[in-house]
Amino acid sequence: MPPNMFRIKNIVFALLIITFIIYANINVNQVTKPKIVEYFNELTSTNFGKRRHEPNTTTENVIRIWRENQNTLNENVQVTYVSVILPQEIVSTTDSPPPIVAETGTLANTGSLGKENEVIFPDITNCSMKEYKRKLAKHKNSARANIYICRKWHEPNPNDPLWPMVVPPTNGSILKTFPIHHQDPEVERQLLEQVAVQEERLALLATTCQSHPHLAVPSKVKLVWDTSRTPPLIYCPVYKVASTTWAAYFLRLAHIRASEPRTKKKAVPDAHTIMSEIFHPPKKSKEKNTIFPKSLRFIVVRHPFSRLLSAYRDKINTLTPRPFQPYFLDLQQAIMKKYRARSSNITSPTPTFPEFVDYVIDSTEKLATAKDWIEKVVCWTPYWVQCGVCSSDYQVVIKLETMDIDVQFLAEIAHLKEIQNVHEWKNQRNNYTSSSAFPEYFRELTKNQTLLLYQRYKLDFELFGYSIEDYLSFAKI
Repeated sequence: MPPNMFRIKNIVFALLIITFIIYANINVNQVTKPKIVEYFNELTSTNFGKRRHEPNTTTENVIRIWRENQNTLNENVQVTYVSVILPQEIVSTTDSPPPIVAETGTLANTGSLGKENEVIFPDITNCSMKEYKRKLAKHKNSARANIYICRKWHEPNPNDPLWPMVVPPTNGSILKTFPIHHQDPEVERQLLEQVAVQEERLALLATTCQSHPHLAVPSKVKLVWDTSRTPPLIYCPVYKVASTTWAAYFLRLAHIRASEPRTKKKAVPDAHTIMSEIFHPPKKSKEKNTIFPKSLRFIVVRHPFSRLLSAYRDKINTLTPRPFQPYFLDLQQAIMKKYRARSSNITSPTPTFPEFVDYVIDSTEKLATAKDWIEKVVCWTPYWVQCGVCSSDYQVVIKLETMDIDVQFLAEIAHLKEIQNVHEWKNQRNNYTSSSAFPEYFRELTKNQTLLLYQRYKLDFELFGYSIEDYLSFAKI
């Protein structure tokens, strides 16, 4: 055989060997990497087959061990969207391997080694489109309305001195301008009693705000503006405090039906969306600055603990939270990862009420300003944050506990004939059952949990005259 031919055959043979090695390496990397993660998760949480990592455990050893035991892996181990710290080799200097760190919103199974700072809760402030798409990627078939929530704090424009504005509490000064007369003496008597009730509520609000002067700052608050009336009517909607009922009321004021049949081509917007479109704020700051101080401004509140329980039932204690389902499903998983012990016999697929309360206590411990709350909390933000209570001079305070008579009082003095004697309760299950069911839930808490939770919402208690005593009496020692 000619020498040149011999060399060519050797070169071809060498190339074949190199190609095979490269292919094998690629195949191992592509096929086994996800399984390495899965096995490593399992190995971290259990003493798998009484096998422990040795100090010199390498990636190749993990692959070998996984292949030996792949048929006995726990099917419940979740590895989706796990970001694994895998350098050239996995090294452990103790009897147990290092934990795997999960991305925001999806948590690795760290077993008994899990530390609190390894549970990263879903972020609501990264509002980039890239991040938004990444978060939604694991939530297939989500309705368009169930988007991943994004919260941003909007600083007032320093070049716009007109809006937002600060209107210090005036103890309901506008109420004194309404003549309280009615052809029915009994109705007139009740109206006068309600004026006294409102004066007491507003005096408490004013006193509390005066003792917290740092809260009287301009803040952008989402309001409902009905400028067609005299005086203009302005409402601050608060989640889990009859906001759906009031959306229906405002549509009634606009002579619009609260719901229409859906079509196959397009879903009809809900009452909240329609209300926001119709009763939007004036476009110009000067106009807002002129209308706001002269308006009849009202807020609807309820016991802070009752509201928190309602939010828990609606967003945490369900597998179908809406809206923002992707976010709340991720939050549920994070709460259980951090606050449910691996040795626990709790089998609930959603966080228990004590687990949720522990999360609220810990996650709000260092929140001091409205900005802090807005950027960290969804759905259970305090009243003083959500509605700028100490900078908006609300003239009427409606309480859910006395909703019927409070609404009729507002309807009478503001001439809201469309909602007089109309008891149109929406979301009745949440509103009523949260009030009647609170003993059942708060019996699960310790007194210390209840007191710490009170500290987080203490200002709301003080502003609107609510007490912790009933709830504290049900708590465990």
